[in-house]
Amino acid sequence: MRSQRLRTTVFWLGAASAVGMFAVLVMGATVTTTGSAEGCGRDWPLCNGKFVPDFALAAAIEFSHRAVTGVEGVLIVALTGAVLLLYGRRRPVQVLAPLMLGFLFLQAGMGAWAVKYPQQPVVLALHFGISLVALATTTLTAIYIRRPEALSSAPAVSSGVRLITWGTAVYIYLLVYSGAYIRHVGAAAACQSWPLCTAGPAKATVDALAVDLVHRFAAGAALLVALGLLLVYSRIQPPRLDLVTGAWLLIGALIAQGAAGAFLVLSRFGVTSELLHAALTGVAFTAAAYLCLRATLGVRRATDASTASSRLAAIDA
Repeated sequence: MRSQRLRTTVFWLGAASAVGMFAVLVMGATVTTTGSAEGCGRDWPLCNGKFVPDFALAAAIEFSHRAVTGVEGVLIVALTGAVLLLYGRRRPVQVLAPLMLGFLFLQAGMGAWAVKYPQQPVVLALHFGISLVALATTTLTAIYIRRPEALSSAPAVSSGVRLITWGTAVYIYLLVYSGAYIRHVGAAAACQSWPLCTAGPAKATVDALAVDLVHRFAAGAALLVALGLLLVYSRIQPPRLDLVTGAWLLIGALIAQGAAGAFLVLSRFGVTSELLHAALTGVAFTAAAYLCLRATLGVRRATDASTASSRLAAIDA
């Protein structure tokens, strides 16, 4: 009974950590959208030379982001220790726990680096991409420790299905990175209409229009890829309802993200639309990562079963 209570407590710690990481992602987008990245000047971890800065909107936004990230760091460290203690022999935890902790610290380190030394857009966009991986690994850890036996007992999928699933996740990650890069180079507002692209003011260079259009077509292709993934999952034998459900979740998240992108353009890139788009980006990538976890667990179980059968056959011989 005590062991079960402990496992339940660790699960809720994981759930809180996942929610906290989502908050960190959205607050980071708030810092970028409101131009508050230098709200604390070039000081880190202090803010304008103080532990608690004087009130100013930009400083408050940047400082609150740092504070929430600090609290989240404590949660992640505690969760990592707890899951390794309780589930350290399980392969998914051996992979997810170090990734979860490592990407949290990498995210914080890149944030500090960007504050101390101005960075190129390619690096700033990578910061958002690292935040996505941190969110996904934390969420998957919480999902896995909720029902580890049930998740590991799914029928195996072929290596081809696993490859397609991981390929989809990589494609979505690159799509997200391209969107973040467009945002940081200031090309996001080149197209002033949706779904067609009406050029904006003189700022809308040919290159800016081109990258905007490429990003839009790539986003549409991501939805087609997700629909194809659903078709593949629906034909798996024995059926994998978990993968089909996950594919529907991914499709819904991509549609919602596309609608948020349209809202972003039509609202002339308001703060609310920027944050909604960033939040749905996190949901879409996490859904893709969830499919990778489920597909990989099936393959892992099949491999273990094959190995066990080979050993039994050798003993019988």
